[in-house]
Amino acid sequence: MKRFPGLKILAILSLPLFFSACAVDRPPTGGSPDTAPLTVVASSPEPGTVNTSPSVVRLEFNRFVTTAALSKALFFSPSVGNYLVTTHGREAEIRIYSPLKQGRTYTLTLRRSLRGFYGNELASSWTLPFSTGSAIDKGTLGGRVWGRMLAPAANVTVLAYARGAEGAALPDTLPATPDYLTQTDASGTFSFESLAEGRYRLVAMRDVNNNLRFDRGKDEFGVTGTPDVATGTKGIMFRLAEGDTTAVSIGAVRPVNSSEIEVAFSRSLPTRLIDATAFDIRERSTGAKLPVLACFTTDRGEWSGTFRLLTGPMDPKSTYGLALAQTFALPRAHAPALAFSGGEGNVSWPNLTVAIVPPDKATNTVPELVRPGAGPCVELQFNLPVDEASLQKAVSLASVAGTAERTVPVTFSRYDSRTWIVRAVSGFDQGTDYLLRVHPMLVVTPTGAKAKDTLTVSRFSTAGADQYGEIAASGSSDASEVIVEARREGTSAVYRAVVRTAAGGGFGYTFRNVPPGNYTVFAFTPKPGQAANLENRWDPGSVDPFRASGPFSAASVSVRAAWTSGAALTRIETLQRPQPQAAPQLPAKTKAKRTRTRTLN
Repeated sequence: MKRFPGLKILAILSLPLFFSACAVDRPPTGGSPDTAPLTVVASSPEPGTVNTSPSVVRLEFNRFVTTAALSKALFFSPSVGNYLVTTHGREAEIRIYSPLKQGRTYTLTLRRSLRGFYGNELASSWTLPFSTGSAIDKGTLGGRVWGRMLAPAANVTVLAYARGAEGAALPDTLPATPDYLTQTDASGTFSFESLAEGRYRLVAMRDVNNNLRFDRGKDEFGVTGTPDVATGTKGIMFRLAEGDTTAVSIGAVRPVNSSEIEVAFSRSLPTRLIDATAFDIRERSTGAKLPVLACFTTDRGEWSGTFRLLTGPMDPKSTYGLALAQTFALPRAHAPALAFSGGEGNVSWPNLTVAIVPPDKATNTVPELVRPGAGPCVELQFNLPVDEASLQKAVSLASVAGTAERTVPVTFSRYDSRTWIVRAVSGFDQGTDYLLRVHPMLVVTPTGAKAKDTLTVSRFSTAGADQYGEIAASGSSDASEVIVEARREGTSAVYRAVVRTAAGGGFGYTFRNVPPGNYTVFAFTPKPGQAANLENRWDPGSVDPFRASGPFSAASVSVRAAWTSGAALTRIETLQRPQPQAAPQLPAKTKAKRTRTRTLN
């Protein structure tokens, strides 16, 4: 058992200072901040101690911690009703006033949210199991959590609820406090140790309020594909679903100038879904409609909660009301129009300019990565909103071979009013030179701003076939068809295929011409009674009331140029058997009987 002389020695040394100073819960000043990870270097009792019923648990850290931070991050399983936390420097005491039950394993968990005085955080949640009896519980559970966009989900809380001593099923609404908890590490991996043997219901969530409860409309969540799992189960998988399902509303409106407004939504939305038609602005006294000419973001991001609106001239002496238009497609709150005063100041618009992505003289360009999720494309970034119709005359694309040029038909799509996607109708050929020309003088802006008479060009080459890789996904399922995705981590760039399983349930599919990078392969089965097609979406289930998610399997894979990377998936069980099984190794010659695939833009 680790002894803690520090507190005793400190008490003796501090006696002469008792009447002249008060103890403070902070480290000494001076020196640069220490950013080393926070760790527990000693504990009393030590992890795994048996036949102990401590009235005081002592912890020693490698960095200073505060009482407030430790109190918020500490959790006992089973619950300990009455205890007091105190800290001094690197040492802490948890004084337990409630009697511990005999013959029980207790686990003290420090959540990853614990930070030291200078912000040092735990690399992962930390546990201290000890037993008031002669043995420590040996039950384990483990797995991985994926985010909504299928990137490994770090720092996600996983809660475990026991079915009870007699194995009774848990109610659809879970208890207020979990029996055990843990958190994921940087790779999204989690594990439970020292559990009482039995079956548990598991829920993963981003605990926004840090209250160990699922808050509808705030917390992203994940549930298992079975109602519960047995201790000893490994390879448990979660995929988080959007927690914020509340109606979209306008949170704030701020005039920037006499013709520009900044609008903040109640939550982030896909940028491409928001345009000028989503808003209705009227002068409050007359009801006259204020034209909304354009809508854009300031950072050109894929998601945003804040947008800029270009409007007709506003009267600074008038009051306006802004509401979401009735034609706005997303679920919206039926709230009254938000009032604001007209903006002030004369507006002087700058000359129109444009930047092209990829830039001039770029080589080995991968068009799929210019704007992941938009498909192979070139991007035009204007400094001001522009009219789409004018782009048809102002922009041209040609493939170049030596001095010969061949016109390439293109299409345009709006990301926002300043950011436009240019796609080649027949796609971009690999290993080819292209020349994109933009005549800013021919581009029309709602502001009436003009451009200098300067041709903007980008001559770039696309990457050859040897700059792409392949993903060979394999697995098995008891369903006749599965939907297999390969998604670039953290983006909406996804390849998707419908694959029929072979005799015995095995399936395999190879995604070709995949740009290098980190991907997650995700496979799931359609909902019961639903035919498999490329429009199928995975069923995330629900927390309250509890409803198991659709069965799925996922695996990380790194794609390298000119390589075929394998992704072996665990078996997908539509019958919701509690124990995951390892995926069989398919013979090299095994092929899917039928496939349908496409790249989603």
